[in-house]
Amino acid sequence: MSEKPQAALKTKAEEDGLVFSGRFAGGIRDDIQRRLPWYGSDWVDGARGGLKTFSASLYMFFGCLAPGIAFGAFFDQHSGGQSGVVEYLVTQSISGIIFAIISGQPLVILRPTGPITVFISQLYTISASMGVPFLAAQAWTGIFVGSYMIIISVTDTCALVRQCSRFTQDLFGFFVSVIFVFMGTSNLVDKFVLKGDKYSAPHQMILTLCTLYFAFKLAGFGSTRFFSKKIRETVSDFAIPLAVILGTVAANLMTVSLEPLPVPEKFGPTQPRPWLADICPADSCGTAVGIGVVAAIPLVLLFFIDQNVTMLLTQHADHNLKKGSAFHWNFFILGCFNITFPLFGCPYVTGSLPHSPQFVKSLSSIEVVCEDGVERSKMKVIENRVAPLLVNVLVLAALPIIGELKKVPTAVICDALFLFMGLSGLPGNELFERLKLIFTEEKLYPSLKWTKEDVPYKQMHVFTIIQACFVGLLFGVSRSPIALAFPVFLVITIPVRMLLHKLTFGFLTQDQVMILDYAKPGSLLPEVEKADIELDAVEVQMLQPIENPTDKESDAAYAAAVKALPDKFGKPDEESLGPFKEQYQQKDGAAKMCCLGKLI
Repeated sequence: MSEKPQAALKTKAEEDGLVFSGRFAGGIRDDIQRRLPWYGSDWVDGARGGLKTFSASLYMFFGCLAPGIAFGAFFDQHSGGQSGVVEYLVTQSISGIIFAIISGQPLVILRPTGPITVFISQLYTISASMGVPFLAAQAWTGIFVGSYMIIISVTDTCALVRQCSRFTQDLFGFFVSVIFVFMGTSNLVDKFVLKGDKYSAPHQMILTLCTLYFAFKLAGFGSTRFFSKKIRETVSDFAIPLAVILGTVAANLMTVSLEPLPVPEKFGPTQPRPWLADICPADSCGTAVGIGVVAAIPLVLLFFIDQNVTMLLTQHADHNLKKGSAFHWNFFILGCFNITFPLFGCPYVTGSLPHSPQFVKSLSSIEVVCEDGVERSKMKVIENRVAPLLVNVLVLAALPIIGELKKVPTAVICDALFLFMGLSGLPGNELFERLKLIFTEEKLYPSLKWTKEDVPYKQMHVFTIIQACFVGLLFGVSRSPIALAFPVFLVITIPVRMLLHKLTFGFLTQDQVMILDYAKPGSLLPEVEKADIELDAVEVQMLQPIENPTDKESDAAYAAAVKALPDKFGKPDEESLGPFKEQYQQKDGAAKMCCLGKLI
């Protein structure tokens, strides 16, 4: 990757441009200034990425194609053919191509998402009840929501997203993964309950589970011992395309009837009409404008949270991205898209979860570096524009031959891939990881970033349960008659997090909430950390983790470490080692060895 001179040290908010500049469109100008020096390297790095760039593009092509077809078919059925698969894929492909070329952070994947589909389904119901053509109501809503987004962009209001903490980010990411798992599971159930008389449900379920199994096995192939490292990494990179191809080939060899993808026979508007929608019907133009003014308010809240949380998770510190973000400029581009596409009867578009963070991970490799005598794994991402451009060029190329996609069964693309996207998006999500701890024996807990004194386990579990309840609330609202208010409930999580210590009547203190929300570091072994201990090479080697250590081996390493400390640093007092000893004695085997690493 190309290197650029390092800027002066700034706060995290300043680095991301999440500050009020005090100038008209100052945030946009700063975003462009920050990203423009990298523009050439975005293309060069993508070309140098080679197979990694290509494999990530194929993975995300299938990842975008499946929900585009599924959501488009869903809306087609629920709107009497007002809009459907073609319109969804047109929005996906054209917006994605333009975004890859001109955006500030091109690794954000744009799509007409599930929440957008829920929103426009409710908008269709409202417009139909008021005697307003849906396409007119959708266009005017787009005009106003796009205008609101542009105003937000030029006034630097995206800076407010810095108030959107990990509390909201994690529960929203978890919610999106749950939605994908739910969709994949409900599709399987529908095959038995609603479509069992037309298609072979048992064969489709077996095909789904086999495709899902192969996807996970191939994705984890890099950690096996087969073949060379290069071959293992290549197989892992192409896991999803290989699983889809295997599933499709197996499906076409079967003699039973399988449900094909619900795509039209040829390219064209779902409803026979000109591409440019009539946005001002003679008998209901004023009503359409009125619907647009009001409906755009909850929609802009959704876009503000959805797009900016997607940006935050794409720019997550763990991804170790180097080229900077562009919150304001990206949001401005989305505002222009959401004015334009509905004029042609196409749906709205926004940043997509879990696609965007998963796309970043698919473009990454893990590097092992040595910091302060300790080996650490860091992610190195090929930050480029070639991969997102290729994703959307492939989606666009599928449109002229869209009828041929019927050869791919829904069991492979919609069911298995939905389940894979949802399940693979859960590991690493802080809410998911803490939910597992509720059902885990305490002495088997993994290493946490705070001590039990900082945050007792009861308080940690209460914090986790509150987050999980919001996920349940969002899920219930999204599937209820008040789904239009879904964005409002999502925004409410921000002040709830700020006031959580008061809402729990002090059971959770403000410091505990901040530590759990990563707004404040825990005081893990403060005495040892303050000593700024630097072990020499011999001591570091002596304390290297043992593969599958027993308690006895870990205890021996602990004794050696304590014995080595006085020779170099003076005898540590019992008070300094106290917090460490307590944690150490609660663990066993490999967990003890990980705990021992903290002493270094």
